Amino acid sequence: MPSLALPYVPHYVAAPPSKETLDYADLAIIDISKADTEGGRAALAIEVREALLDYGFFYVVNHGYSQDQTDRIFDIADLPFSAVSDSEKKIYAGTMKQSGSYQGYKLRQYWHIDAGVRDQLEHYNINRDVTKRGHPETLRPLLPEIKEFSKHNHFNVLHPILRLISRSLELPEDTLVKNHDYDAIGETYVRFMKYYPRTEEEEVKTKNVLLRSASQMTAKQ
Repeated sequence: MPSLALPYVPHYVAAPPSKETLDYADLAIIDISKADTEGGRAALAIEVREALLDYGFFYVVNHGYSQDQTDRIFDIADLPFSAVSDSEKKIYAGTMKQSGSYQGYKLRQYWHIDAGVRDQLEHYNINRDVTKRGHPETLRPLLPEIKEFSKHNHFNVLHPILRLISRSLELPEDTLVKNHDYDAIGETYVRFMKYYPRTEEEEVKTKNVLLRSASQMTAKQ
């Protein structure tokens, strides 16, 4: 009988919470488990509409992804940055400026921010069709887990939220879901991201702007 053991991945230890007094945005928290009932969906549709009008963002909780699964995907998410050499990263670099597709790496210092300062954001993007292009060797044994993570987000987070947005717009519940079928061709990704620190001089030159405004081409996971 084949082993059910998952491939070994080093445990990622997150940085401790900041002790600085920061003015965080008071984003809404959407308890998606309440969407199981008609009354819950009606109430959540109002919450989602207000959150999108006020901030454009919100948190989603009780989405069915366990703490163990979350810890595991954080461990996996660190690998594209900690376990892949700079030379291999370049092999799998994306061609955003040429093709508009973010598949692969967005390497550090790709975008110019201001006054000669370039960004310190690195991310690795995996299309929901994980076979659409090649991946660094360290990630290949983990692609089945990444695919399952993508599917969980699509069906247990994205689709319920899209149904709530449709309700808030007084549209049939499946209106937006039909436009975001999992098997449809598109540029929806699992995106693993890492921010690197900047110098005080760079913070002054950019007026603390980390990245210029961005637009979303499609639903991101």
